[in-house]
Amino acid sequence: MSHEQLVATWISFMGTAMRKAYGLSRDQYIRLAQKYRLIHFLADNYELLHYYDNNYVVDDITRYISGQGGTVQ
Repeated sequence: MSHEQLVATWISFMGTAMRKAYGLSRDQYIRLAQKYRLIHFLADNYELLHYYDNNYVVDDITRYISGQGGTVQ
């Protein structure tokens, strides 16, 4: 598997972790991801974040959204 495939797979897993943590539907998550550019955030921070467990990454994504004045709900 190429590095790009690993990153894409990890981003997908983190999207699922966010959805499960907050009870979001796919549509709700997609809107959230688009609004706050979560795919870019995760791709840009993959080298650091992929070492951490899912709960830490979900918390970090939540902090990132809050830092932009947003909320997950």
